[in-house]
Amino acid sequence: MSLPLSQPLRIGTRGSALALWQATTVQDLLTARGIDSELVIIKPEGDLDKHSSLRQIGGRGVFTSALQQQMLAGNIDLAVHSTKDLPSLAPYGIAIAAFPQREDARDALISRHGAGLEVLPPNPVIGTSSRRRAVQIQQVRPDAIIHELRGNIDTRLKKGLSDDYDAVILAAAGLKRMGWDDQITEFLPIDVSCPAPGQGALAVEAMTGTPAWEAAALLDDPAIRTAVMAERAFLRGVGGGCSTPIGAHALIEKMHGIATIRFWAMLGADDGSRVEHFYAEWPAGQAQDRAFIVADQMMRTVAPEWSGVSLGEPLKDRRILVTGSESIIANQRTRLEPLGAETYSLPTIEIATQYVVIQPDADLVVLTSKHAVPSVDWSSTEVPVAIVGEATANALREAGVEPLLIAEGPGGEVLAEEIIASGIAGKRVVHVGSDIARPELAEALAATGVTVTSLIGYVNHPVTTIDPDLRARIARGEMDAVTFASPSSVAAFVALIGIDLPALSGAAMVAIGPTTARAMVEHNLPVHATADTSTSTGIVATLTRYFGGEEPAS
Repeated sequence: MSLPLSQPLRIGTRGSALALWQATTVQDLLTARGIDSELVIIKPEGDLDKHSSLRQIGGRGVFTSALQQQMLAGNIDLAVHSTKDLPSLAPYGIAIAAFPQREDARDALISRHGAGLEVLPPNPVIGTSSRRRAVQIQQVRPDAIIHELRGNIDTRLKKGLSDDYDAVILAAAGLKRMGWDDQITEFLPIDVSCPAPGQGALAVEAMTGTPAWEAAALLDDPAIRTAVMAERAFLRGVGGGCSTPIGAHALIEKMHGIATIRFWAMLGADDGSRVEHFYAEWPAGQAQDRAFIVADQMMRTVAPEWSGVSLGEPLKDRRILVTGSESIIANQRTRLEPLGAETYSLPTIEIATQYVVIQPDADLVVLTSKHAVPSVDWSSTEVPVAIVGEATANALREAGVEPLLIAEGPGGEVLAEEIIASGIAGKRVVHVGSDIARPELAEALAATGVTVTSLIGYVNHPVTTIDPDLRARIARGEMDAVTFASPSSVAAFVALIGIDLPALSGAAMVAIGPTTARAMVEHNLPVHATADTSTSTGIVATLTRYFGGEEPAS
């Protein structure tokens, strides 16, 4: 099968020998399907700076963001990566179109002594650029001296065979692809050195909905995708990136005629003091959801014990990016900072009030946000009001009106249920909301025979600029959490962050309620926790439970 294309597809790739092998492999697969292509070599920061540690230059996406940037700029159509280098988040509009090939996913030890890990000389000097490998190796050999070893695979292999090292740890896949597997002294078992998520698998990225995407999708191997996406679901659940000790490996097998995923995972303390391993078997169709849940549980219940922060102060020194309108941000910061959190403001939406008139024949006014309160001249109407949340109730009281009904929420659907159950709707209901209000509340009321009039009381304008210093912090992967207080804020955030979104792969993403959580899923963001009450207090309580290792109330 082939696709008609007006010009050859431009395949972006790094310039190392291994990266060129990977890109050429994809090119050959496209050629076999009658699709012309050409290679475009791009040098990311991780290749230009071979001396600084990955932590120093920003581990998440350091080898992949340059290719993604060129794709967004329209200079390439496809990007070929080692899947293990891809953070769990990608710039909006870019996604993995194909996993066309996977080699041996195991880690491999190469030693000039010709000896395996357990029989290396005392106090062996072992080279690796991976914290994941380092913390697992030291579980087997606590006497090992780990040296950070960077560079292309051939450079690391040569160094590993020199007198400066007793052994190096590399991915078996790269060695096999370059024809150097005869140098391997020992393949490390999965349960000893759990590989990075996606290790050994090629990934082809493209802009979704384009002819390039359709062409790349022809190369996808469904079995590889099933396994790798389970591994990446674990990565999304934990966060993490190149410098985080995290591993996951999935193997798809037939067990009693059912496609089953055998799943290994590990999570290590940043300082290497402890490593936790996990193994399970799941039906293949459930693997992604199960892997995300396991990662979330490990992150919340295991990581706090290793953080060095008192469990009585789980937010102390946590760097939290607070998004939304200026008022939402201010409310959250005033609650977070007394708990020791280091907060950063990222305004994503500006609220513009539009004044509306409530007709005197209305039986009920409904509001789902405090932002709708200023849009009404409450002194000129006596129509009763039903609302969601204490924040809206307080704003309404400040305007001199006591609400007839206050639904705890979260969401307009809950308000609709309580209105219907109480019988206060009458025949004519006026809903005052935003320009992008979801229709569920109005639809639920209309289904009972009520006439619902929706008025736009405020408009959400997305913020289009970001403080350069804050962007630099985000790009360096410094944030521990991001909070979202509305669906419109989610959409504005994704557009505003752009190419730097992968750097937030290590952050916990927290929603103020289920409607916002749905918007996060729609924009391909993970939801690590959802507040049980749609208020700033609810978000802070949920963050406290999350980083304190407790099960969120929601």
